[in-house]
Amino acid sequence: MKPMAILLFVCSVWAATAEATTLTRLDLDDLTAESSAVVYGKIVASRVEWNRNRTLIYTVYTVLAQEYWKSALGPVFELHEPGGELDGLGMSIAGVPTFTVGQEAVLFVWTDKHGLHQVTGFEQGSFPVRADPQTGTKVIDRAVRLGSVRTANAAAAPSSRFLAQFFRQVRSSAELARQRKAAQ
Repeated sequence: MKPMAILLFVCSVWAATAEATTLTRLDLDDLTAESSAVVYGKIVASRVEWNRNRTLIYTVYTVLAQEYWKSALGPVFELHEPGGELDGLGMSIAGVPTFTVGQEAVLFVWTDKHGLHQVTGFEQGSFPVRADPQTGTKVIDRAVRLGSVRTANAAAAPSSRFLAQFFRQVRSSAELARQRKAAQ
């Protein structure tokens, strides 16, 4: 009973101090523009730890980068996603992506003021990769709309779910982001 009371206390303190958040839909160009890096990688390890103040639990995923399209975080980097179970306590936040060791994914990553990396836009910035059971072709689990929801160039067409085609679409989006940044 004591761990549950502690968890309820931590969650109530966190909820009382948290600001309200509305999750905005992000299309491919939005995800790319808001991300520090865009990478295709493989989850090679995970661990759960407290934050510095022991008020929040984070799951830390170690990612082996296989290909970058925007910036680079090194050959191996860590994602710090809120949530997990530690010391008999559990914390879960809706929309936060979770990964398994061995999983491949296309990740849109942002870096906070402390230098910690997280997936951009919660689950919106995570595209798990799997092999199609019938063909063996690598595909992503879901598509994203091409273009930007924030500009007139929002396309109604979704991205490809075939990994090779999705790579081309992400490369194109990353090039567009570079051009826009250079024009500023």
